[in-house]
Amino acid sequence: MSNAIGKTAAVLLLSTAIPCWAQTAPPAPDPAVTTSETIPQSAATPVDSAPPQTAPENDGKLEDIIVTAQRRSEQLQRVPIAITALTGATLARAGVGDTQAIAVATPGLQLNSARSSVTPFVRGVGSQSISAGDEGATAIYVDGVLNSVSAANVFALNNVERVEVLRGPQGTLFGRNAVGGLINIITKSPSNSFEANAEVGYGNYDTVFGTAYLAAPITDQIATDFAIYGSHQGDGWGRNFNLGNDVNRNREWAARSKLVGSVGATGKVTIAGDYSRADNDIGSTRQPIAGSRAAGGGVLTGTIYDSNGNLPIIARKEQYGVSVKAEADAGPFHLQSTSAYRHYDININLDSDGTPVRVVDIRTHEITKTFQQELLATATLGQLDLTLGGFYFRSDARYLPVEARSGLTAAANADTFSRMLTNSYAGFVQGTYRFTEKTRFTAGLRYTQDNRTIDATQYAAPGNPRPVGTILNSTATLPSSATDKTFNKLTWRFALDHQLAASVLVYASQSRGFKSGVFSTAAPFAPAVEPETLDAYEIGIKSDLFDRRLRVNLAAFHYTYANIQLTSITSGGVPQLLNAASSRYNGVDGEIVYVPAVSRGSLTLRTAFSILGAHYSSYPNAVFLTPRPTGGNIQSTGDATGNRSVNSPRFTSTVGIDYEVPLNGSIKAGLNATWSYNDGFFWDSQNRLRQPSYNIVNMQASLATLDSRWRLRVYARNLLNEQYYSFLSPGTFGDPGAPAAPRTYGVAIARTF
Repeated sequence: MSNAIGKTAAVLLLSTAIPCWAQTAPPAPDPAVTTSETIPQSAATPVDSAPPQTAPENDGKLEDIIVTAQRRSEQLQRVPIAITALTGATLARAGVGDTQAIAVATPGLQLNSARSSVTPFVRGVGSQSISAGDEGATAIYVDGVLNSVSAANVFALNNVERVEVLRGPQGTLFGRNAVGGLINIITKSPSNSFEANAEVGYGNYDTVFGTAYLAAPITDQIATDFAIYGSHQGDGWGRNFNLGNDVNRNREWAARSKLVGSVGATGKVTIAGDYSRADNDIGSTRQPIAGSRAAGGGVLTGTIYDSNGNLPIIARKEQYGVSVKAEADAGPFHLQSTSAYRHYDININLDSDGTPVRVVDIRTHEITKTFQQELLATATLGQLDLTLGGFYFRSDARYLPVEARSGLTAAANADTFSRMLTNSYAGFVQGTYRFTEKTRFTAGLRYTQDNRTIDATQYAAPGNPRPVGTILNSTATLPSSATDKTFNKLTWRFALDHQLAASVLVYASQSRGFKSGVFSTAAPFAPAVEPETLDAYEIGIKSDLFDRRLRVNLAAFHYTYANIQLTSITSGGVPQLLNAASSRYNGVDGEIVYVPAVSRGSLTLRTAFSILGAHYSSYPNAVFLTPRPTGGNIQSTGDATGNRSVNSPRFTSTVGIDYEVPLNGSIKAGLNATWSYNDGFFWDSQNRLRQPSYNIVNMQASLATLDSRWRLRVYARNLLNEQYYSFLSPGTFGDPGAPAAPRTYGVAIARTF
C-alpha cells in the first residue's frame, strides 16, 4: 500500500508543480457540460428537480457545481457532507459508461457485480445480499426515485446530467436503507430550446453501441425529451469449454422520456417514464478461482473469463417505471409530491460452481413491484432553512420460483416459491440555522417503521428423494410472529459548519444510519435478520484556493457499525443471511482538483483517495470454510473478531488528467487519462480469500469542432488488461469467482444539433 500512496503523491506533486503560464482566452463551453434553463421554475428554492448548473466557463477556473444532497439546490463547497459530484461530461471523459464504472472515479466506492447485480459499498459499508426484496445498505436513486432491486442497478449512464456520491449515512432526508451512503443519479430535463445529439460507436468483442437525445418545447409552458441507448456485444470475453458457447456478454437497450410543464405562476409537473431490457451474463458466469477445487472436483479452466459449466447462463432483465413529480409554492413553502411505480422482471440461470458437474444449478425468476410516495416541503424562514416530509414505500417481491438442481446432494433438488411484502412509513424534518453569515447548525430527525411479511412454500423437484410436488417446507407451519416482523428506528443527523474564509468551509457531524431487518426470500424459512445500525462521526474541510484554481476537500471519519447483515452460501447453493456482531471503521478520504493556467487550451488535474481501517470488533460465531482436498469446503464456526471487514480496501485512489487544446481555427483535440488503484480487500469475514491489488487505466482521445457539434473519440478501458474479480462467492461447494471486464477499446462519432 505504501508504494501506491507514494505513486499517488508523486503524481499529485508533479501536477501541482506545473508552471502557471500566461493565460489565454478560455475554451468554448462544451454543450455536454452547460445546461439550458428549463421550463420556468417557481420563485421558491427549487428542490431535487432544480436544473443542475455549473459556473459559466468564462474564467478557465474551477466549475461551481450545484448539488441537491440536502434536498435543496446548494453549492457543492457549501454542503457539510463528503460528496463526489461528477458531471455527465466528466464521466464520459473518464470512460465511465455505466453504473459499475462509477467506482473508477470515486475512491472509497466498491461496486461489485454479483449474479448480474450491482452491490455498492461506500467506505466499506454495503450489503452482500441480492435477494428479492432486500434493498441493500447503500441506496441508488434516479431522479428522486429509489431503485430498490440490485439486479436493476446495472445500467448505462445515458442522458446523465450528474452523479452525486454521498458518503456516510443519509438516514434523515433520504432514509430508505441509506446506511452506507447514497448514489444519486440526475438525468437531463428538457429545455425551452431545441436540443439534439447522437453518437454511434464500435468496440472490440464485436460491440456496437449508440445513444440519442432529443429535447424540444411543445408550447411556451410544456417541453419534452426522449433518450435512447443500445449496446450489442457480439463476442463474449471468454468461452464455455463444456458447452461450446461464448460467455461474459452483454446486450441491452433502454429508453427514457420526460414531459415537463408549468402550471400557473409557481407550479410545475414532471412526468417521467423509462423502459429497459438486458441480456447479460456478466457477474453470473463463474468458475473456481485459481488454486481452489469445486465440490465435484472441477478446477479453473482457461482464463478467469472462461467457464466450464454445465448450465447455459442467462440473465434476462426487464424493468420499467413511471413517476409524477408535482411542485408548487404555498406562502414561504415550496411543496413537492413525488409518486413512482416500478416493475422488475428478472430471469437468471446460475451454475454455482462453473464446472461440468452439476453440483448446484440455480434458476430464479424474480418479479418485484414497488410504489413510493413522498411529500416534501422546504422553506427559508428568516435564518432557518427548513425541510420536512413524509415517505411511503411498498414492495411486493417474489420468486416464481427458485429452482435448485444438484447431482451430488439429492435433498437440494427443490423449487421454492416465496413472497415478501414490505410496507415502510417515515416522517422526517431537518433544519439549518444560521447563527451568523459564517456559522450554521443543522439538525435532522427521521422516524421509520418497516413491516415485513414472508410467505413461502418449498416443493420436492426431480432428483429429490421425496415424490415430485411433495411439500418439503412451508411458512404456513410457522407462527405469525416468525413470518411478520415490524422494525422501528429513529435516525438523525447533526452538523456544525463554519466558513473560515470566503472559500474555506470546515464542518463536524454526527449521524445515525439504519438498514431495516429483513427476511431472505432465497432462504425464506430462516428467521429474519435484525436491523443494522451505524453511528458516524465526521470532520471535514472544503476549500477553493489560489483564486479558484485549486480545490482541496478532506474528511476524516469514525464509524461504529452493529448487527451487520452478511451472506453465507449453504450446501444447497442458497445464500443465507446472518448478523455479524459489530465493526469499527476509521478513515480519511479526500479530493484535489487543480486547474492551472496554460498557454493554450484548458487543463484539469484531479486526484482523490480513501484510506480505510475496518475491523470486526466482535464476531465470535462467524462462518468459516476450510477447503476439502477432494473439493468444496467444510463449514464450521470461528472467531472473526479482529479480522478485516469485507469489501474494505485499505487504500484506493484515482488520478486523472483532462486536457483540451485548439489545433486551429476550427478543430480542437482532447486527451483524458484516469488511473484508479485499489489496494485489495477480503471477500469473506474469515479473511481467507483476498482480492489482490489492481490498477485500472482508462484513456480517451478526441477531435472535435470548436463548437463541439462534431466529435470523434477513441477510447480504451482497463488499458493494462488487469485481471481481477468483480465478485467471489465462497460456500460449501467451493470458491467460484466472476471476472471484472478485461481491456476494451473502440471508436465513436457524435453529432450535436
